Parts: sequence; C-alpha cells; structure tokens
Amino acid sequence: MSQKEPLKYLISFGVTLAAALSGYYAAYTGLRVELATKAETRYVDELDIRLARLEATINERFATKDDFSAFKSEVIGKLTAIETVLSEPEIPKRADNNTMRK
Repeated sequence: MSQKEPLKYLISFGVTLAAALSGYYAAYTGLRVELATKAETRYVDELDIRLARLEATINERFATKDDFSAFKSEVIGKLTAIETVLSEPEIPKRADNNTMRK
C-alpha cells in the first residue's frame, strides 16, 4: 500500500496543477476580452468625437445647397450681363488728328 500513496499524491498534484492553470488561463482570457472591449469602446468614442469635429468644420467652411444655388444664379446673371455687353456692336471712335500724323 505504500506504493499507492505517492501515485495518489502525484495524481492529486497533477489535477490541482491543471485546475490552477485552467483558472489562470480563464482569468487571463477574461481580462484580455475585457481590455479589448474597453479599448474598442474607447476607439469608437474617439472616432465619434473626431467625426463630430469634422462635421462641425464642414458646416462652418462649406456652403449649403441653397447658398450654392444663390451663388450660381448670381454668377449666371453677371455672365449674362457681360455677354450682353460684349455682343453689342462697337461704336467706332473718331480718330484723333495726332494719331493720323506720321
């Protein structure tokens, strides 16, 4: 019977060691998942803040569709006026006597 004692001791030590390692890896994996979730949440929050800043910048620096439409109408009106002036026949100017002399 004395030979069975060390075998039982080794088996119970092996099971205890396996349980401890299993608990360690479970805790390690749980912490990794928790940290990854926190990091992902932080990353998403940072992206949200950056997108909000970008949206505010776009709203400040760029025109709306109505502003663009009004600007386009104004430019078209000015171009039409320029075209009208350029398409009118030119009235010939009288030549000066000084320019006619050679």
